[in-house]
Amino acid sequence: MDISKNAVHNDKKDDKKIDIDKDKLSKIKNKNRRCIMTENIGINNITISSISHATEDEDKVLEAMAYFLPENIDDEDLEIETVDSEGCFGNPIFIHKITIDKSKIAKKVFNHIMQLVKSNERNITKLKKDIDLRLEKSKIYLRFDKQKAYLEECKLVDGDDVIRIIINFKIYVPKNKEQKVKEFMIKELEK
Repeated sequence: MDISKNAVHNDKKDDKKIDIDKDKLSKIKNKNRRCIMTENIGINNITISSISHATEDEDKVLEAMAYFLPENIDDEDLEIETVDSEGCFGNPIFIHKITIDKSKIAKKVFNHIMQLVKSNERNITKLKKDIDLRLEKSKIYLRFDKQKAYLEECKLVDGDDVIRIIINFKIYVPKNKEQKVKEFMIKELEK
């Protein structure tokens, strides 16, 4: 009937319109891709963790961890977890972990951490020297002195009684992710 012919005709017309829209979208994507690919790395998430031993004040450990968070971060932007566990010799320990999964918030936290790192020339020198040891795929592993952090000082260290920070980057290239993270971190340290 006439109605079905019109329906088929309209579908073809709509298909053509969709194809035009797809072409426009493809051009826009390619144009934006050129802009985005100049900055082909971002922050996916950040994890801040530490252990409080039975001999430590748990609140002080949490305060030391909070030192690495900017003041304008809301609690609902953080996932905070504490696990009651046992140390090697049966001593009670608490494992604290703060996870920042939202990219925009993670970027703010990253900028804050980088400001803290750059506040001490020794941190910059140490990180540049040790950067290859701290990289794994698209992640960088940082350790900070827990006692110094509680005193609101930033000291990059290699020990065990530390605040661990893992920064997981979004990298939009298939190869050489560690090299991209390294280049990005060196650039950030030199700003």
